[in-house]
Amino acid sequence: MLDQLLGDHKNQLIEAITSKIGVNGDQAGGFLSKIFPMIEGLLGDGKLDIADLMKGDLSSIKNGLDLDMLGGLLGGGKDKAEQGIDAIAGPISENLGKLDDPVGLLGGLLGGGDSNDLMAKAKKGLGGLLG
Repeated sequence: MLDQLLGDHKNQLIEAITSKIGVNGDQAGGFLSKIFPMIEGLLGDGKLDIADLMKGDLSSIKNGLDLDMLGGLLGGGKDKAEQGIDAIAGPISENLGKLDDPVGLLGGLLGGGDSNDLMAKAKKGLGGLLG
């Protein structure tokens, strides 16, 4: 879902990771491809509050993910994973804040609402993501 929402903007997140923590594009892309489903799992299990993410509180993400595995994708350990999370969290939460109701929208996508309608609204709202 996050991967779909971000669409073309995924490349900009890859650039944010590569420039902030000095990894290559393949490493950053691999990191994103693993972290998005993990974040969705936390949201779906109720272990991550979307409102906290919107406020920039990353503690539930960092506590709920396998940081060793994610850091390994970036050529390091937990510290690299945390740096990667920090690199993408700001731009994502900032731009989710541009949506009319990001908490309800993401909750609806994860809770089985009309996914086509919700995804269309989300993509429209995120049209300016990182742009």
